[in-house]
Amino acid sequence: MSRQEPQDPTSVMGLLASTDLFDVLDESALKAVESALEPVGVASGEVLFRQGDIGDSLYVLIYGRLVIVVQGENGEEEIIGEIGRGEVVGEMAILTGEPRSATVRAIRDSELVKLSREAFERVIASNPLAMTLIARRLVMRLKRARQPYPKIKLSTIAVVSLDRDLPLSDFSGRLAAAFAKVGSTLHMNSRALKKEFGEGAVQSEPGRSKPEIRVWLDKQEVSHKYVVYEADQELTPWTSLCIRQADRIFLVARGDKPPELGKEGEELQRLCSRKGNVRKDLVLVHQDQVQRPAGTKKWMDAVSAAETHYNFRMGSQADFERLVRLLTGDAIGVVLGGGGARGLAHLGVLHALEELGVPIDIIGGTSMGSVIAAQHALGLSHQEKLDLNKRGWVDLDPFKDKTVPILSVLSCKKLDAMIAMMFGDAQIEDLWLKFFCVSANLTQAEMIVHSEGSLAKAVRSSMSIPGVAVPICANGDLIVDGGVLNNLPGDVMRKIFGGNVIVVDVSSQKDLSVDPKMLRPPSPWRILWSRINPFARAIDVPNIMAIMMRTMMIGSLHNTKVAARNADLYIRPPIEEFGLFEWKSMNQIVDAGYQFGLKKIDEWRSGKHTPAVASE
Repeated sequence: MSRQEPQDPTSVMGLLASTDLFDVLDESALKAVESALEPVGVASGEVLFRQGDIGDSLYVLIYGRLVIVVQGENGEEEIIGEIGRGEVVGEMAILTGEPRSATVRAIRDSELVKLSREAFERVIASNPLAMTLIARRLVMRLKRARQPYPKIKLSTIAVVSLDRDLPLSDFSGRLAAAFAKVGSTLHMNSRALKKEFGEGAVQSEPGRSKPEIRVWLDKQEVSHKYVVYEADQELTPWTSLCIRQADRIFLVARGDKPPELGKEGEELQRLCSRKGNVRKDLVLVHQDQVQRPAGTKKWMDAVSAAETHYNFRMGSQADFERLVRLLTGDAIGVVLGGGGARGLAHLGVLHALEELGVPIDIIGGTSMGSVIAAQHALGLSHQEKLDLNKRGWVDLDPFKDKTVPILSVLSCKKLDAMIAMMFGDAQIEDLWLKFFCVSANLTQAEMIVHSEGSLAKAVRSSMSIPGVAVPICANGDLIVDGGVLNNLPGDVMRKIFGGNVIVVDVSSQKDLSVDPKMLRPPSPWRILWSRINPFARAIDVPNIMAIMMRTMMIGSLHNTKVAARNADLYIRPPIEEFGLFEWKSMNQIVDAGYQFGLKKIDEWRSGKHTPAVASE
C-alpha cells in the first residue's frame, strides 16, 4: 500500500493522516475512514464518556482540549493526561470492546469525529490490508497503554476582570507582549471578533459560539503558539466564550481595593469553577510605587475559585515576564538550605545570580536558608540584606542570649526581636515573589510547608533548632527547625513548581571533629577552666549548641543528597572552615558564596556544568 500525498493539516483528512494510528493508510483508505466518521460536539465541562462505560467507538479531536481522568477507590479523581488537536482517544474499544478505563471530559468547547466499531468493521471489510496495518498500531498502543500520557503545554489564557475600573486591555496587551518573547502570540478580544464577523458576532448565542466562529478561533490557535483571550469588562457571551476556550484563567482585580465582587463577580467565579480541570489564578494589580501589597488574604478568601495568586505591578515588565516563565515551565526556583552562620553564603550566591542576570521566580528554604530566602522575597537589595543581617546576627548576636537549659539553651528574646526587626508584620501572601519555608512538627512527626500567613512566624518556626531555641507552639503541637526532616527542600520546590530548580547547600559532610588523641571528652569544668584561664591552652571541643545543630542536620542528610541529585544546579560553596556560629566572619562567608556561585552559575549557563552530588 503506497503512502498518501501530504494532506491539508486543517482538514479532517489531514488530521487523520497526521495521527499515529491512521498515518499508515493511503488516500483511498483514508477517504473510506473519513466517510464513516460522525461529528460529535462536547461543550466545555461536559463528559465525552465515563470510566466503566461500554467501549464501542474511537474519537479524533478536531479542535478543543480534553482531559483524561481516573477515579480511584476512594472516589477521588486523578488527571492522568490531556488530549489535544489531532489526538485519538478511546481507540482500545475498537480492539477489545472492554469498558472504558477512564473518564474523558472537555476542558474547552471541542469538536471531534467518531468512528464506531460497526463503521470500522465496514471499512476494513473493503480494505483488508488497512485492517492489518491499523491492528498492528493498536497492539503497539495497547502495549504503551500503561505509560503516562504526555502533558500538553499551555496554549490559551483567558484574562477575566473582577473590577470594571481595571485597565484590562492594557494588562492583557502587556501579558501578550511578554508571551511574544517566547513564541508567536495573539492578543484576542471581542473587538477583533467584531472586525472579522461584524457587530454582535457572539451576542445572539449565549451558550456555545457559532460553528464558523469556533473554526476561526481554532485556526488562530493553530497558527499561534499562545493566544491571550481578553474578556469583556462585563459578563457577556464573549466573556463566557473566553472562559470556555481557556487552558488557564486569570481573574484580575485591583489590589488597592477591598474585594467587592457583587452578583456579576460571583457569576464569573461560578462560570470559572465549572472548568474544574483548568487552573484558575487570582492576579492582583498594583501601582508601581507600592512598596509591598496588603490585604491579599482577603482577596484570596473572596475569590474561592482561584487556586493561587500573583501580585503584579502594572508597569513592571519583569513581573509579566516572571509570570510567563512560571506558566511555560521556564522559571527558576531557588532553594536555600540550613547551616547556621554558613548560611550567610546564600547572600553571596544570590548576588551572583543577580549579577549574571539569572532571574529568581520562586524561592524557599529551611532554617538559616529560610531567613535569607524571606529577605529576598521581600524585595531587599543585596546591600540591604547585608546591612540587615549584620545588625541581626553580628551586632545583636542572639545566640549569646543564654538561659537555664530546661526547654532550650537560648531564651530567644533577642532572636524574636531580631526576627521582628527583619520581617515585621509582613504576610507571605503579600510578597511580590513566591516564597515557602519548611519546619518540622515534633508532635506529629511530619514536615510543614509554610506558604501563607505571618512571614516572621514561618521563618521563626523554620529555624527553631531543637534544644537550642524555644520551639513554636501551634494548636497543641511543638514546631521546630525544618532541618530535622528536610534541610534542603528541593523536593518541595519540585513538587509545587515545574521549572528549573537551583539548590544551595551550606551543610558540611564532615564537621565537629576533635583531637584524634582524645579518647574521651574532658569534664565540663576542665573545658570551662581552659577557656577562662589566660595561661591555659583552650581545649578545642564543640559546644552543646553545635552538637545539637549537627545532630539535627544529620537527620535529613538523605534528603539533602536526593535534592542534590535531582536539582538542575547544585551549589555547595567551600565554607567548611567556618564554624556554625561564626557570625563575625560574615564578609568572608558571603564572599566565598559569591565567588563560588559566579563560577558554578556561569558553567551551568554555558552548558559546562557537571551535575554534582552532596557527598562531593
